[in-house]
Amino acid sequence: MGTKAYRGSFGFLRQASAAAVLGAAGTLLMAATAQAECLKAQTDNQVVEGKLTSVIISIPDYASKEQAYILQLKADACLEGTDEFDKVDHTKRIHVFSMDDAMRKKLRAAVGKQVRVSGSPFGEENIHHHAPIVMGVTSIETLK
Repeated sequence: MGTKAYRGSFGFLRQASAAAVLGAAGTLLMAATAQAECLKAQTDNQVVEGKLTSVIISIPDYASKEQAYILQLKADACLEGTDEFDKVDHTKRIHVFSMDDAMRKKLRAAVGKQVRVSGSPFGEENIHHHAPIVMGVTSIETLK
């Protein structure tokens, strides 16, 4: 009878060890999947969705204010790139911009709405970038 209890304990330990190994493997798989979904820095046609907001940023060093479009994401985004500032582990905000007048009008019209934008992202690198990821937008679509 003592032997049976001993075997039962060993069986429990094997089950617990197997569960721990499977749990660790699942965590690694989820991490690998999340990494596969990161935006690619300096790469065109990257797509993100979120609520577009417009904010005014005060820059005391220059005694000025700037307007910026910030895309608020529902889930974290990450950015992969070769430059150090292009490595962003997670953020729920992306500063979107365009140098094109027509695209800036579309951005302005979409403030407060859920949108899908595509463009080329890169990491925040100066005082004029207002989120960890910045994206030069080439298209915008309002979602329902």
